Amino acid sequence: MKKKDKDLVKEFYNLALYDYEKGTDLEELKIILNDYEDKEMYLQCAGINLAIQYIEFLIYLEIIIYINEINDNATNQTLNRNRT
Repeated sequence: MKKKDKDLVKEFYNLALYDYEKGTDLEELKIILNDYEDKEMYLQCAGINLAIQYIEFLIYLEIIIYINEINDNATNQTLNRNRT
């Protein structure tokens, strides 16, 4: 891939992340991605898609951390009850 193509992908990746941080939800980003696909603007799609994948990864990570915290709290409560 040419440098200017990589730069375009990176630009749209950063723009999509910026939009998400400013309140655009994930479903809206997917609609935007579909619009660019319809226009056959595939480098822009690549950047937006990378951002969507990154955001989804972070969401899954937060869920896993939350579930682990719940499990840790439940385990600690059980251990504390068994000690008394």
